[in-house]
Amino acid sequence: MTFKPADYVNFVAERTRAGERLFLEYTGPRNDFDIIIVGSGIGGGLLADDLAERVGKSKRILVLEAGSYLYPTHAYNFCRFPNSSLAKHFACDTFWQSGNNSSEFFIDEKPQLNFGGRSIFWSGLIPTPQGWEMDYFPQRVRQDLNGGLLERAGAVMLASRSMGSTAEAVVARLRQSSLAADFSIQQTPRALHQPYLKDDGSPSEEHFTEPTGVFNTAELLINQLGLTPGVSHGDGPGLHLLLNSFVEDVRRSGSGHELVVRNTLSGQARIFTAPQVVLAAGSIESPKLLRRSSLFASLPAPVQGLVGRGLTDHPTTSEISTYVNRIGNVTLDASDHAKIVFYSRGLRDNGVIRYPFNVELNLNHEYWHLRENDPGESARPAGGPTGAARVDIKFSFANCLDNDNQIHAAPPFGYVPQVVFRNQSWVDHLSQVRLPALAGWQKSPTQIWAVLNDITYRIMSEFSMDGVSARPAGEVWYGQGGKGFGWGTVHHAAGSLRMPYRPRLDAPFAPDSVVDEDLKVIGTSGLYVCDMSVMPLSCAANPVRPLAALALRLSQHLS
Repeated sequence: MTFKPADYVNFVAERTRAGERLFLEYTGPRNDFDIIIVGSGIGGGLLADDLAERVGKSKRILVLEAGSYLYPTHAYNFCRFPNSSLAKHFACDTFWQSGNNSSEFFIDEKPQLNFGGRSIFWSGLIPTPQGWEMDYFPQRVRQDLNGGLLERAGAVMLASRSMGSTAEAVVARLRQSSLAADFSIQQTPRALHQPYLKDDGSPSEEHFTEPTGVFNTAELLINQLGLTPGVSHGDGPGLHLLLNSFVEDVRRSGSGHELVVRNTLSGQARIFTAPQVVLAAGSIESPKLLRRSSLFASLPAPVQGLVGRGLTDHPTTSEISTYVNRIGNVTLDASDHAKIVFYSRGLRDNGVIRYPFNVELNLNHEYWHLRENDPGESARPAGGPTGAARVDIKFSFANCLDNDNQIHAAPPFGYVPQVVFRNQSWVDHLSQVRLPALAGWQKSPTQIWAVLNDITYRIMSEFSMDGVSARPAGEVWYGQGGKGFGWGTVHHAAGSLRMPYRPRLDAPFAPDSVVDEDLKVIGTSGLYVCDMSVMPLSCAANPVRPLAALALRLSQHLS
């Protein structure tokens, strides 16, 4: 079976002049490496960068990326085109589906294949999973991540400590409310990129204070390769990179592995070997590659049965908005900005998790887009009363793995499968299946809306507009006017090549998984996975930090 770029919608296969001038791809004749990493996104890119630091002087490390070099920096927020339009241009939009609750849904895959993976299309949020969520991770992994790797992951991704004085003042006021008993209220850390910003987010010169979320692994790897496109790195140790290199097969070879790699520009195939191989192509592509690989048939039967199964996401609600001009003694207007997360403390009532979700609060959210950071631009109108600040609130739930969801094997001579994804965002499925597993909830949809509306009311009551407590725009609450859970986007897809996991709240860890606690594929020697597919839970917040921590942990193990 020969890979063809036309198999993927909007797949970009090109060699750009910018890439040729900026960095050098591997030009050596040797095909043997010590470690080969398939994929350059958050998992693969951070792993490769850390391995280069640890063992780059003695080992040959190769990163294989099927995609091309698209942009020199973060693509989302890059210009005034809507993010959704830019994503769809590169076939990077989310999975959408329609239908009714009784249907089984098949979603055609829409891949993101490019140097830097999803990090190129990332908004730079680096929240932290909380203790109640980490209970779903196996003990050894949990201990390592909580023991410093989560903190180090934030540092590697240049996490900010502050988004400025307004955000600090709003957080301080919210921490004085009764909400602080149930939630840890924090500024949401974002990736820094401006060289004139200090670690705490404050400016070292006369400039704006907001971090804008520009970090991606393409730049990280280019930094390792060096800006020396005319200087060959030879066949010696260190980090090497090949773009436009689609891995068609992984097979055993002596004590190691062979990878059959197809150049998407020339169509030529090349075979690379390494004793250690890491699949980091993402929650959709990695299980596809493992399933079609020659070594799949030799995996233990329980492992085979779980490859591609369990796909889950974290359901999020639609936003409820209001307009305000004060919180406590803090005056707010259309030029202020903040992004605040209410991390659930995971407190329990009779063994049931009271709030199995985080709350996201955005104050004039457009201001954390890079495209809004032109100091010559005047403040954008908030769309409400003149001078008022807009506040948006939404809820983001954690989610257990779902064995009914799966990535089918691709059809013969094809690469694009159908993804079976029972919509986890309709409230009846959540109330009957997902939330009982996650938190022990036995609540009807009406009771779920009541919980969300109570928290919304408590948060909005801390804000005011002209001396009157804030209320939702149009008095539309959850459960009314289309305000509810989203229409089925696969939001941070996870779990398709799971590590040891809990199938439900407080349950013992399941006897079978695809990878072990060290992320090695069970039944293999030296084959690992490092992307969102290994996650045992879809965290309530953006899960990039635990994935980054897992990459750093795997780097320690491999070195």
